[in-house]
Amino acid sequence: MEFQPVFAGAEISIINTLWYLIVFSILLLAVKNYAWGPVKDMMEKRRQKIIDDLDQAASDRKKAETLANEREAALKNSRQEATQILSDAKSNAQKTGKQIVSEANNEASAIRERAKADAAQAKTDALNEARDEVADLSVTIAEKVIAKNLSAADQKDLVDQFIKGLND
Repeated sequence: MEFQPVFAGAEISIINTLWYLIVFSILLLAVKNYAWGPVKDMMEKRRQKIIDDLDQAASDRKKAETLANEREAALKNSRQEATQILSDAKSNAQKTGKQIVSEANNEASAIRERAKADAAQAKTDALNEARDEVADLSVTIAEKVIAKNLSAADQKDLVDQFIKGLND
């Protein structure tokens, strides 16, 4: 009987396995040195770009919210200003209307006062004119009655006495 190793086929396999492990280790070192670094750098750059894009998107969203809030506030202020302008315009119109009515009333009062003064003056002028005519008429009648001419001083005294009699 001959002694045959049970693992004779296994020797080849172990050698092959060792060889594959050595080649795999060399390949792994080569990939680590030459491929893994660039892939890792590429992945890191991509990760950083995604983070930057997310940060930029958040910043843009905040800016958009801020602008929207500012526009809303500006719109609100514009509405308040418009309301204030309308209120001021209405108030000014009321004041102007009251002022115009007041001026018209004052002017009407002034016209009435002037009319009263003019009427009083016209009455005074008419009375004076009537007195003068009555005086002339009285002198004429008195001349005819007395049949003589009176002097101017006598006529004046006579007229004054006649007018006194009319007023009393």
